[in-house]
Amino acid sequence: MTPSPTPMASVVVVNYNGREHLAECLTALCADEAITPYEILVVDNASTDDSAAMADEYAARCPFIQSLRSPINRGYAGGLNFALPHAKGEYIAVLNPDVVVTPGWLTHLTQFLETHPNVGAVNPLILLYDDEGRINAAGQALHITGLGFNRWLGQPRARAGHGPTRVTGIQGSAFVIRRATLDAMGGWDESGFLYQEDIELSWLLQTMGYDLYCLPEVVVRHKYHLTMYPEKLFLLERNRLAMLAANLKKRTLILLSPLLALTEFMMWIYCLVRGPDFVRAKIACYFWVARRRARIQARKQRIQSLRRRTDLQLLRRFSWGYAWDQFAALGRERGESKRKPAGGLPVEIRP
Repeated sequence: MTPSPTPMASVVVVNYNGREHLAECLTALCADEAITPYEILVVDNASTDDSAAMADEYAARCPFIQSLRSPINRGYAGGLNFALPHAKGEYIAVLNPDVVVTPGWLTHLTQFLETHPNVGAVNPLILLYDDEGRINAAGQALHITGLGFNRWLGQPRARAGHGPTRVTGIQGSAFVIRRATLDAMGGWDESGFLYQEDIELSWLLQTMGYDLYCLPEVVVRHKYHLTMYPEKLFLLERNRLAMLAANLKKRTLILLSPLLALTEFMMWIYCLVRGPDFVRAKIACYFWVARRRARIQARKQRIQSLRRRTDLQLLRRFSWGYAWDQFAALGRERGESKRKPAGGLPVEIRP
């Protein structure tokens, strides 16, 4: 019997002003002599630096790289959707431009999906770039109120073990998903623009009946630093609230109301400690959600058509506890974030 060919994968690198990271990311991808046939699609989200030109240079030198330019910044999920019409792979691997892969990473992840049809998406073990002995994320831990925490952030690499581990959330900086799954859900929801989109994707995949996994034996490195600034908080909070409204039935929201109120209380304490800009960002997120009631209702109907698990089945999977160490790290942060993009994010905070 002739063995079936190894399915092709499309690696999508979504870039916005990523010049300082992009070269190392693409060099590592090009150096990987993988068994899995793959192409690399670099989507530039209307960068204002010269990283798009850098992607063009790599595409000119490497025949399996395509450089794509979006005329507007569509955010991370939107960047992936922009690439999909150009992608030929059965599997879609999504990468931040500040991720550096290791040899064989893609083969292991696609083979795991090939042999586990019940798995919707899979993460490698994501290590901190500047400390390979410590974890950035072994997947994410989804909280029942819509928060997402990097699983085992800062803990020793050995904590992740070696065998595949089921997780409740996919960390969006590096993961692989089937093209057919993305097509079934109508692409990756880009309505939130940026932040929380991996949590929304993880929630939807599990609503559709899939499991999510992390493979600790597959390693990538990520230039990550836990930080917060007003624009980021605005995006995270508005998208979290919109996700809950779109995914959960009214009676579930009522049952969860004490815990939802507790999370809101903690977020307000945090914003008050951080100052007026954070308070304005938190207030603005409520107005943003209110203005999009019709879109959220349409999204809710779409999700219901894909549903294979009940709200109760989902909530039983998710965490009921908070990652207090990550809350504490953000609570100790003071002043301007050192990781805030120059000029902030391309988003306007307004009521």
